[in-house]
This record gives sequence, C-alpha cells and structure tokens, in this order.
Amino acid sequence: MSGYKDFITVKIIGLEEAKFKLSEIPNVINTTLKDQETLSDIGKVLLGSAVTTIRAGGRPTPYKPLAASTVAAKIRKYKKDSGILIGRGTMLDSLKYEVDGGQLYLTSVGYLKYHQFEEGRTRANFPARPVWGVLEEDALDISDIIIAGIKRNL
Repeated sequence: MSGYKDFITVKIIGLEEAKFKLSEIPNVINTTLKDQETLSDIGKVLLGSAVTTIRAGGRPTPYKPLAASTVAAKIRKYKKDSGILIGRGTMLDSLKYEVDGGQLYLTSVGYLKYHQFEEGRTRANFPARPVWGVLEEDALDISDIIIAGIKRNL
C-alpha cells in the first residue's frame, strides 16, 4: 500500500556558532579564572568572610578560648577583653586582597601566619586560629562569580 509521504526540512540556525562556542569553553574557563573582574569579586567574598570569621570568634568552628592570662593582659592593655584576634584591630584592618598578573593574593600583617597555621611554628604555643579560608557559603558565591565570568567571556 502506497501512501502519501511528505517531509519537512529543518534548518537549525546558529548551530555552527554554538559548536564553536562549546569548543572554546576550556579557553573561556581559563580566561575567566585569570580575569581581573572575576578574581576581584572572589577577593571581595574571601575578604568579607575573613572579617566575619574574626568577628564571630571563628567559623565554622569557634576558636579555642584564650588563656586566662591572655584575657587578663588584654584587659590591662585595652581596658576590655576585645575578643580573640582583636586587640587594637590592626590585624582586622590589615586584611586585604589584590589581583596582579591573573593571580589573587590575600594579604595581611605578617604575624597572621602564626594564627593561620599551627604547623611550622617554633615559639608560638597557642592553637591555630585560621582567618583565611573558603567556607561552604563562600564556595557557592564563588561558583556564581565564576559562572558569571564564563558568561561574560563567552
């Protein structure tokens, strides 16, 4: 039995352009991860997170409490217990970031390294109290920033 057959031709517009854009994804990702705007936005997230961490007395886990002698010394010096890692606010005020040559640098006063890391210290006898880090909520924000950067660089 023969019947009537017809067909439709569909022309997909933009397919070649889409293929090209998809092939460029690795380059776009690489460009985005070195992009001034993307790195600066990530720096803002990490800086805000570090400030919040200090003011909260540690995140996600609270810092170990100060020794009673340290609290007494802070009260003598500053007339109050200003909190862990906060005295005059020098460390807090020193937290910055900079973008240079496709790299993001987190900067602060030199002695922050003794609080950030416990290993490798020679004289310090206090627990590590990390300031810089990527928390779960930071990772979500950073993912959004990278995705926005990829879209911007496509």
